[in-house]
Amino acid sequence: MAPGFFGLTPSDKEIYLEQIFLLMYYLGFSYSEGYSLPIWQRVWFINRINTEISRANDANAPASRAAHNNSPEARALMNKQRANVPAKLRRFT
Repeated sequence: MAPGFFGLTPSDKEIYLEQIFLLMYYLGFSYSEGYSLPIWQRVWFINRINTEISRANDANAPASRAAHNNSPEARALMNKQRANVPAKLRRFT
């Protein structure tokens, strides 16, 4: 007999957890922010991250302004360093 509930099974959780992980890792989203995003927005953000990383890796593309492309030394040379880390990104207080 088939299950009476149509939805995600425990093995399907990896589908949305992978998306939430990428949003947390690359964009600094919290778990609840990533979880509450509509699916179409999650997919858009992930595709945008992919485009940005691909552009950064492509030698012929113009320079990317993505945060993953800036080291602390490069930001200091451009006078764009932060005195304090944003509150959302502080790991320990």
